[in-house]
Parts: sequence; C-alpha cells; structure tokens
Amino acid sequence: MAAPHATTGSDRPPRDSSGGGWRAFLGFTTPGLCWEFLRRNPAYREHFGDLARGMDVLDHRWGLSVPADPDLSADGARVVWRADVAPGLVVAMERRAFGRPKALPPTMLEPVVGEDGLHIRFPSGLQVQLRGEATPAGPLVVVLAYDADFNLRVRAVDALRRAALTDEPPRSRLSAEQKARLARSLFALDAAQESQSYREIAAGLFGEDEIDASGFKTSSLRDVTIRLVRRGRSLMAGGYLKLLKAGF
Repeated sequence: MAAPHATTGSDRPPRDSSGGGWRAFLGFTTPGLCWEFLRRNPAYREHFGDLARGMDVLDHRWGLSVPADPDLSADGARVVWRADVAPGLVVAMERRAFGRPKALPPTMLEPVVGEDGLHIRFPSGLQVQLRGEATPAGPLVVVLAYDADFNLRVRAVDALRRAALTDEPPRSRLSAEQKARLARSLFALDAAQESQSYREIAAGLFGEDEIDASGFKTSSLRDVTIRLVRRGRSLMAGGYLKLLKAGF
C-alpha cells in the first residue's frame, strides 16, 4: 500500500471566489459525496497513514471494506463500502445455478478484494459483492436478507438491473435542494478546515455582493453559514454513514 500524500485536498474541485463554487460538488454521486466527507476526516487520514506503515488494521467504524487513500477521489482510491453498512448500494451475490445464467453488466473498473468478498464497482457507485466461490462469469443468484433493510436491498438490485440496460446512473432519492445543501456543507467544511472566518465562508458560498460587511454578524446568512459548517463537520465525523446506507 502506498504511503498517503502530505496534502489534504489534492483532488478537490476548485473554489469560485465569486460565490457558488459549491456547485462543483453537485456532480458527485451520493456514495461519492460520502467518500468526500470521510476523506477529509483527520482521524481517518491518520488511521490510513498507520495502515500504510503496517501499524494497524482497518477500523470497521469507517464503513470501508478495504483501506482507501484519502488523497484520491472515489474512483482513484477504488473506494469499496461494506455490504452491511450500505444495503442500498451493495448487491450480494453467490455462485449457484438457477435458470438461465445472466452476465453482469460490463464495467471498466477493476474488481477489488475487500474484507467481505470480491467487489465489482460501477461508475455510479453501485457495487456487486461476490461471496464465496462466486465469479463475475457466474452462474449467480442474488442474496436478499429479509430484514429491516429489505426495501433498500431491493432498490440496489433494481439499480443493477438498470445498469444492464442503460449507462444512466440510478435516480437519486435526494431532492435538488438536499443535494445542494450537501454540496454547500462540503464546501463550507473545506473552508472551515482552512481556518476561514464565517464571513469568508459566506462570501465563497453566496458571493461577496450578498454580504453586508456592516451587518454580517447579525445577518441570516451568518446563521445559515454556521449551520452549514456544523453540518459538514457532522457528516465528516460519521454522519455520512446514514447518508450512505440508503444508497443513491
């Protein structure tokens, strides 16, 4: 495993000083956003450094099936989430002959060997977990636990079915407003980690023209900015797992 880089944001989108730079994050998938929050977590970055030096074993609290380099994007780091923490994202499959075998949808991404089996990742973030002696060539059956997350698992299976028919990513369960809030929270988190003031963060989020220098301390924009910073820190500290659970 390669040692982690010294920088903390080598693969982040650029910021737009005129306001609205957060829109660069709108193109991320939901699992991609989850990784963006996790890879900014100082505790995870330190843990990855220990892993790279062979001084520790992967901590399950992160939700990962294999260590991922926090200096890389989700695709570059080949991020693989554990099936138990992402039932709306991971389709579990086993080797078994049943009916007429059907090949898995093609993907250019290489399979990743994780702690809970071989994972095949799709550009959308969808994962197929191959258990036991299962191989991509099949024959395969889907394993669906009938539990509290059953509906999420069915949704992931439907995403796999659609992946065989179209290159379009699964439809997000998040509204445009929810996605925008997540993007703003990630942007605000970056700025806060760079020790920017709330006024500077607000200018980056909403534009300098929207900031009244004389009244910012008592303005509603300051309150919104503070909430976005807190939300970003909460997501980074583990809140992304709740977002991740439901998948897309």
